[in-house]
Amino acid sequence: MTKETLRKHIHKTVDKINDTAVLEAVYTLLDRASQNNEDSYEISDEDMKIIEERKARYLSGKEKGMTLKEFNKRIQKKYSK
Repeated sequence: MTKETLRKHIHKTVDKINDTAVLEAVYTLLDRASQNNEDSYEISDEDMKIIEERKARYLSGKEKGMTLKEFNKRIQKKYSK
């Protein structure tokens, strides 16, 4: 099911509920989930500064990037002891 289809089904189901306790429980669950949504993640000023510095080094050619394969190999080597 797509996200849009799920949303429509959830809306229809919630509209049929008459029990206030159930509605409050659903609301609490959905409210917490929306607060933890990855779209709502905020990057701190400190983290943004690090990202911008690394981006500048990469764009200037002072720092080389790596492929996902290289990254995975590096992590495996570092943590598989």
